[in-house]
Amino acid sequence: MPVVLPKRRHLALARTPIASAVLLALASPALMAQDTATLGEVIVTAQKREQSLQDVPISIKALGEEQLDELNIQNFKEYVQFLPTVTTAATDGAGSGFSAVYMRGIATGGDGQATTSQPSVGMYLDEQPITTIQGNLDVHLYDIARVEALAGPQGTLYGASSQAGTIRIITNKPDPSGYDASFALEGNYVDMEEPGYVAEGMVNLPLGETAAIRLVGWVKHEAGWIDNVAATRLYEGDPTTDADDFLADNSEYAEENYNEIDTAGMRAALRVELGENWAVTPSLMYQRQDQEGSWADDLLDEPIPGLNGYVVPGDQNVAHYRAEYTDDEWYQMGLTVEGSIGDWDVVYSGNFLDRDVQGEFDYSEYSYFYNVAYTYFTSLYPNNAGEIIDPSMSFSNDDQYKKTSHEIRISSPQENRLRGLLGFFYQKQEHDFYQEFGRLKGLADRRVPNGNDPNATNTFPGVVYLNSMDREDTDQAVFATLSFDITDDLEVSVGGRYFEPEVTVKGFFGFGLGLNPYQAPTGPGEPGAVENGGEGAFDPLSPWWSSTGEWRCPSQADYRGGKSPCQNVDKGIKESDSVYRVNLTWNATESSMFYATWSEGYRPGGVQRDPRAGNYLSDFLTNYELGWKTRFADDRLQFNGAIFLDEWDDIQVSLQGENGITQVANGPSAEVQGAEVTLDWLPTENFRLGASIAYYDTELKDDYCGIDTQDIDGDDNRTECITLPDGTPVVDAPAGTALPLTPDFKGTLIGRYTFPTGNWESYVQGALSYQTEASSTLPVAEAALLGDIPSSTMVDLAYGLGNDKYNFEIFLSNATDEDAPLSVNSDCSTGVCGVQPWGVLRRPRTIGLRFSQDF
Repeated sequence: MPVVLPKRRHLALARTPIASAVLLALASPALMAQDTATLGEVIVTAQKREQSLQDVPISIKALGEEQLDELNIQNFKEYVQFLPTVTTAATDGAGSGFSAVYMRGIATGGDGQATTSQPSVGMYLDEQPITTIQGNLDVHLYDIARVEALAGPQGTLYGASSQAGTIRIITNKPDPSGYDASFALEGNYVDMEEPGYVAEGMVNLPLGETAAIRLVGWVKHEAGWIDNVAATRLYEGDPTTDADDFLADNSEYAEENYNEIDTAGMRAALRVELGENWAVTPSLMYQRQDQEGSWADDLLDEPIPGLNGYVVPGDQNVAHYRAEYTDDEWYQMGLTVEGSIGDWDVVYSGNFLDRDVQGEFDYSEYSYFYNVAYTYFTSLYPNNAGEIIDPSMSFSNDDQYKKTSHEIRISSPQENRLRGLLGFFYQKQEHDFYQEFGRLKGLADRRVPNGNDPNATNTFPGVVYLNSMDREDTDQAVFATLSFDITDDLEVSVGGRYFEPEVTVKGFFGFGLGLNPYQAPTGPGEPGAVENGGEGAFDPLSPWWSSTGEWRCPSQADYRGGKSPCQNVDKGIKESDSVYRVNLTWNATESSMFYATWSEGYRPGGVQRDPRAGNYLSDFLTNYELGWKTRFADDRLQFNGAIFLDEWDDIQVSLQGENGITQVANGPSAEVQGAEVTLDWLPTENFRLGASIAYYDTELKDDYCGIDTQDIDGDDNRTECITLPDGTPVVDAPAGTALPLTPDFKGTLIGRYTFPTGNWESYVQGALSYQTEASSTLPVAEAALLGDIPSSTMVDLAYGLGNDKYNFEIFLSNATDEDAPLSVNSDCSTGVCGVQPWGVLRRPRTIGLRFSQDF
């Protein structure tokens, strides 16, 4: 829960975190003098209506506008640091926009691929759901009212992908009551080597007495700190054919501090009040992020014995052999209509999101370690002259997302003893993706041969393997809540949501389906229907025999650079189900509230990328929770918390299927027990402390096995255990194994002390965040190869001087230079590439100056 400044003086945009230990020392008895300051109220809209946070029967952590400013929170990684209920894992080496989000330990790893599960945490920008399959939108935070983290299932009000919780970014709205403006300038120095900067501004312009427009803009440069060091790597040739070795050299791409991000964006909103009862608010937000380099550090400290010429760099260094970048551009348009019909409130929200992501990453670890383990790449892909080329690979992606949503809510007067809400929701998500795995240097003039036509030329130049698919997710739902005051102090509330999700996937999944395009058979199994689906097979022009008895292959005229692979996937799944919530709230006193909740959340099922694999169905989370919201000492101390038990059934688990293709299956069940607590204390008018902690105990309730990829028993469950000839079961993670990615304990401590300096006011601030270690993935053997995500401690410090109009600040973030990775992964299957894990790092120690002004 955010701490609100004492109601005496507002510091203009006082940002960023002095050490908590210093501030604790300042809490001497002399500072305990009586005064009239209080913590005040924080208004949230977690239940889709305005309420004091202390009245909401949900475990919720809210970072209000003032606290976002004080902590200098500008992006996703920074606000997650101060939300103990939330953890994150990078789905690739990008620095922004590709993080999987988890709450309450509901995680198995392996998420974030284009045809895997939907996220278990819903992300919202105002009324707009902004959750995308491969990573969250990293919205730059300026002129933001608050960030709300709602822990536990929120399925009845927020639907799919709010299974374990919901994160909501609420912007400040246009205000017709008066003119307002502000700006902030920041310069910083990262790792004492590279400069960065931020420039932000906002203006609120009344347009008469009933309308206003609010304009916000920002530009930001994040300096790099990871070096791509010069290195060589020896690929051995096939000794059975006397193939030559190849020594790869990355000098073309070697560069110091090569990971940088440039961000620019704007937000505009117009509010028009139509009479006394209605208001219309159209809005537009645009942002572009251009990233260079990688935020992933090679984690090994010593060379790997027996690997010829392989160089393992030191801390904050990598040895990458291909260019790396990501361009992420998106815009969001929204329309909110609010009004009343008689005593009933009506809200309509319509939104559209368009996101275009293009990028390329080094993938040479894949080619190198597969060269060591299986295939000699030096002889596999010669150029047109038959010469050995550099086998170093890259991975490129072109992802286009579109999301449209409509929601209308009707609610009865809140003062009624019996009151309710009825809502209707529709959403359509489209993800059109084209991904080239293994683009080789030196083959721009030639398509890699597929075995059927060794003389094939430039249909897909230099590409070893690709995916090209269109995924579409639609969701229709009806939801309702009904509340009744049993007494003046006791309320019962019930809610439900009926939903109908549908998922379709069409396109080319990376492999031919065993049909030879150069000798057309008359049907499946006839002469010419040779197998072409083995390890490394690639035939994007191969037609396939459809279930309607016809050859299927689209024309080459089409959507990506004039070339389109044949469609060999056309699948869909449609479900219908419902989730419910029951809550009992007791207002024991004017300053204490207790609640008990039973609630459910869900994720829709989906379709596999590989058409030979079965579909997966929705998984469900059931939550049993007891919580409290309390105030003491005349609202100078607030103590809130919850204890809970979550049961997770039919878990959607990602696993390696045939040909190394990631697929999803409904697996075992799991259980999470935990506690979440926040404490905010105002000992004096000038000094306050805030602490938040989350503790989770997670475990599988059944054995997990990801080997039954053929569904040998015919029940469409591909994570059952098979046995060896001696009767020994093959178990990837036995019952009792902790769920990965989430630490058992995560906590934050923030202290702030203000004191007069002449006619100005100074402050010192310290912020501490700590988390224990966590497993990197669910399968026990793979987790042992990758190693754990280590524990970490972050300390942010700040000193500032300001008044009602100006504020100057010097800050030091990550003061102890913590370099523990946020997540750990590898470039290919753990059994092959797990000997060289990588981890996405936090920004190292950064010092900066910031000036802001309110008008």
